[in-house]
Amino acid sequence: MAKVFQEINISLFLFIRKMNIFNINQNIFYQDKFQVMAKKVKVNPEILKWARTSAKVSMEKAARTISKNAKIEKIKEWESSESKDSPTESQLKKLARLYRRPVDIFNLPFIPREYPKLKDFRKDKDDLGTAVVFIMREIQEKQEWLHNFYAKNRSGKLPFVGRYNIKADPELVARDIRKTLGINISLNKIKPLKYWIEKTESKRIFVTLSSNYHTRLKLNSDEFKGFAIADPFAPFIFINSEDWDHGQLFSLVHMLAHIWIGVSGISNDTGITASASDLHPVERFCNAVAFHVLLPKEDLQLFIPEKGEIQFKHIAKMGRKLGLGQRTIVIQASRHGLLQENQVKDFLKNSDEFWKEFLAKEARKPKSSGGPNYYIMQLRRNSKGFSSVVIDTYKKGKLSGADAGRLLNMREANIGKFEGYVYK
Repeated sequence: MAKVFQEINISLFLFIRKMNIFNINQNIFYQDKFQVMAKKVKVNPEILKWARTSAKVSMEKAARTISKNAKIEKIKEWESSESKDSPTESQLKKLARLYRRPVDIFNLPFIPREYPKLKDFRKDKDDLGTAVVFIMREIQEKQEWLHNFYAKNRSGKLPFVGRYNIKADPELVARDIRKTLGINISLNKIKPLKYWIEKTESKRIFVTLSSNYHTRLKLNSDEFKGFAIADPFAPFIFINSEDWDHGQLFSLVHMLAHIWIGVSGISNDTGITASASDLHPVERFCNAVAFHVLLPKEDLQLFIPEKGEIQFKHIAKMGRKLGLGQRTIVIQASRHGLLQENQVKDFLKNSDEFWKEFLAKEARKPKSSGGPNYYIMQLRRNSKGFSSVVIDTYKKGKLSGADAGRLLNMREANIGKFEGYVYK
């Protein structure tokens, strides 16, 4: 009898192999010549269409995601209110990953509340790319959770959020920012960008950085430099780290100015290269504040020799210590009356030559074979301050592992190891 059953099992296996049938999640699929027999999943066509369009995904890309042979007519049919067809569980999961939405959202009776769009202060208001849309949604979700956390725990509003408006003196606002953060360049022993981020987060302003949404969705620093959410309970700043460090630093302080005037928004035209004449008044003001915050006269004078003229080596030292480009240093030093006209011309030329040499050296560097540390990248993307609040709440049993993982962009099983980097 055992032999008979063995022969039956072998025959059944050979039949399945011949028919090329395989089982995924208990749903049987026929490949190639056979029609899909997997169980269909009931979805709301309106939400299916909303999820795709809000993610800025074309029908062609959606079709290719479910199958390389799929036609856009299939997507159109699923999104039609008169459709009698719907995707399978496997197909829906693929679309959910593509649209960056949870699977359960597709059978809701109505479109869920979307986060409000931040005001776009960019000079060239081209449509934001998919990566930017996704990263903004991610940061807004973190910010909303943190706002509710502090409001629920009756934490006070931060007094500096919205303390000024754009009619204020930029230098006055700059002094207040430096005083509030406790900036003292002469005492700083770490990299300038790291120093400013630590000082900013010490005042409950959360700073997140990333150069991509994931490996195939990069953030372009020509498209946007960052954005600020000027919330009185939990202000957030996002910096596009695809930019050079000195650009990131200027963008960070530009965003701090947004916080101080209580204006949330997306920025791109930050730094010395931005022409003030054609900028939005808010951007023009925030740039002016940033210059005074980063390059007050007293900081520049720390590097000026007591005897003799300023030389380019002094400008270069300022750049290294302050974390800014030499051209920016030269222009601001000129505004403060610290340089003669002939020095400005020579130093600007020196700055441009130095920058070209730097770019050439960077281009010659061999590409790293290994990727960056996963946990360090997540720490930058989540912000150290936000990560510590989430982990602390999770460890106290006031936040589920699933929710903590979702907020931190990782599996619950990885939170323990991630904690070591947060409190390092």
